[in-house]
Amino acid sequence: MDQHWIKLSYERDTYLIDLNRISTFVWANNGRLIFWLPDGKVRLIIHPKTNPDAYQEILDYLTSSPPYKDGDSLSVKQR
Repeated sequence: MDQHWIKLSYERDTYLIDLNRISTFVWANNGRLIFWLPDGKVRLIIHPKTNPDAYQEILDYLTSSPPYKDGDSLSVKQR
């Protein structure tokens, strides 16, 4: 199984996360990326202005993974 590790700081803690183990990512209307760690206890909210490096790295991961790896674009689903 491939691994895609990132290191990010969030609320005074540092996390080392294998993005392949994250089952769901949410892209909110305001551009924030939201996901839960595999144990389901910790929710991380990554904003492009407060954590631009992690935000871009996660977007790059998502756009290079199915179903987006063939050039599809991410879009926000309106409620």
